[in-house]
Amino acid sequence: MIMPYIAFHGQCKEALDFYQKVFDSAVKMTQPYGEYVPDGLADAPKNLAQWIIHAEMEICGTVVWFADETDPIHSGNQIKLTVTVPTKKDAQKIFDQFEESSRIVLPPTETFYSAFHAELFDKYGIGWDIVAEEAPVSGKEGTE
Repeated sequence: MIMPYIAFHGQCKEALDFYQKVFDSAVKMTQPYGEYVPDGLADAPKNLAQWIIHAEMEICGTVVWFADETDPIHSGNQIKLTVTVPTKKDAQKIFDQFEESSRIVLPPTETFYSAFHAELFDKYGIGWDIVAEEAPVSGKEGTE
């Protein structure tokens, strides 16, 4: 099994609140750093006790882990998460939650494999593909 893990640097709680809204999901568990300070950390953030050392949320049937890392996080495009949902309507609902604060790479479009596919980078630099399992209306194979 591969477990998706999304790391932040002091923004994990904020991101969890955002993703709960986007995916209409709930955080299954969350644990702050509290009194724990990682060994060898010379310059701990002042509010480290409130940062999240581990959290879990189920997103579209997959458990995703989250945490605040003490090392700075660099946004990039080396990893993207793909969310598949049953219908175009479901996909549009998720996209609409992301849209305002995201950089859209691929606006919602119908493709040969899906009634809806969109790609974006959210305000935390995480890449998301949103794909509906619903078949496209046009361009069906076997039509003339």
